[in-house]
Amino acid sequence: MRMSRQRRPRRLGVVALAGMLVGALALGIAGGGGVAAALRKPEPPAPLEPAVLIEPQAAPALALPATEARMCSVDWAINAPAALNFRGVIVNAETDEVLFEREPHTAVTTASTMKLITAVTAMTVLGPDTRFPTRVVPGDVPGSVVLVGGGDPTLRSGATSYYQDAAGMSDLAAQVQGAGGASIVGTDDSLFSGAAWQPTWDDIDRVDGYIAPISALMVDAGRRNPNDQYSTRTTTSERDAGAALAGALRATLSESVAPMPGAAPIAEVWSPPVSELVGVMLLDSDNVIAETLARLVAIELGVGNDFGAVNAAQQQALAAVGLDVSAFFGADGSGLSPDNQANATLLLEVLDLIQTSPELSGLRELLPQNQLSGTLKDRMFGIPAGAIAAKTGFINAIYALAGWAELPDGTTLRFALFVERDAGSTTPVNLGNRAALDEIVTAVYACGTSLSNN
Repeated sequence: MRMSRQRRPRRLGVVALAGMLVGALALGIAGGGGVAAALRKPEPPAPLEPAVLIEPQAAPALALPATEARMCSVDWAINAPAALNFRGVIVNAETDEVLFEREPHTAVTTASTMKLITAVTAMTVLGPDTRFPTRVVPGDVPGSVVLVGGGDPTLRSGATSYYQDAAGMSDLAAQVQGAGGASIVGTDDSLFSGAAWQPTWDDIDRVDGYIAPISALMVDAGRRNPNDQYSTRTTTSERDAGAALAGALRATLSESVAPMPGAAPIAEVWSPPVSELVGVMLLDSDNVIAETLARLVAIELGVGNDFGAVNAAQQQALAAVGLDVSAFFGADGSGLSPDNQANATLLLEVLDLIQTSPELSGLRELLPQNQLSGTLKDRMFGIPAGAIAAKTGFINAIYALAGWAELPDGTTLRFALFVERDAGSTTPVNLGNRAALDEIVTAVYACGTSLSNN
């Protein structure tokens, strides 16, 4: 199955694919912060990201190169009771010297650090300038039209939305009226198949406004209140989109109307480019955008269009750019599923790819920054504002953080850190555990390149 999409000249700060990555993809893939602000409203309070524990396994440690004496210990922080079971790795991003590690090859639940993988695969496979259409075509019943989804979850149902610059249903309705109007509206979300709800997700995440059933045809990412980032989400994503167009046309919504075979579109609008979608996904930890991007990557690679295709697509795309995926499993694109697995080493390699590729380096600027933006806006006040740029992660079993720390002397550290509850425990991690993770990062920042591995 192929999806319609449009590429356009670049106009934003995230650049197109690197020649190196394009070459790698051509060999390895068969078949196939200002950016975020353009698409979203001013920052609401940072969310608690909405999750199950992978039992730790013994694994060989990364080699620690000989270096000058490093005597600054963070043992007191990682051994604090609230730090639970700590795993992670920290390197000097300029020299790749491993400064600190604890079980870096042990698979853990990724939580929303999965979005780093979704971001890289979307940018390399789809391209930063690609946009996705929502179209209206004539229906197979006289006087009818069919709204056809192309994978844009940000489409606005009304005049305003959390996604300020997204395409609007009113534009589609005006085009349909200009083509003669319609009295009946049908819907088609067949670009995606299978279940709309990943079976390991918890419905409380829908109620709390983190996720909606995933469809190729959505409005407002399923929000019942389009302007509220954490509005309770719908259970009827496709139907809501059809109802929005039917309302704008003063038409009747029908489930029995199908597209007229071979008919050309009479109306269409386009999503923001992938670079903008990725920006909002990373900064706000937007789960719906993550899920649609992961599905669109799978379609582009020709491996399927349902949840089951997500892992195959992610593995293929990561392997094509030279990453070891032996410890990776992607149950979804957002990280909400407790079945997602990766180790700290893989996430560090993803960060290194972002850092060293000129065409992906803009992703670093889209990450939350401590005290300043996104899901780190209200965290790590013991470190200078903006010194940490990282993707957060939280589900019931784990807190995670993966990104960069800029030290006062200009040195950059790269890290992937996890705080997990005990295997077999059903007690959710809490804000005290998040504070313990932040304390570890603060201690690492204070040690800098003098950080000891003991």
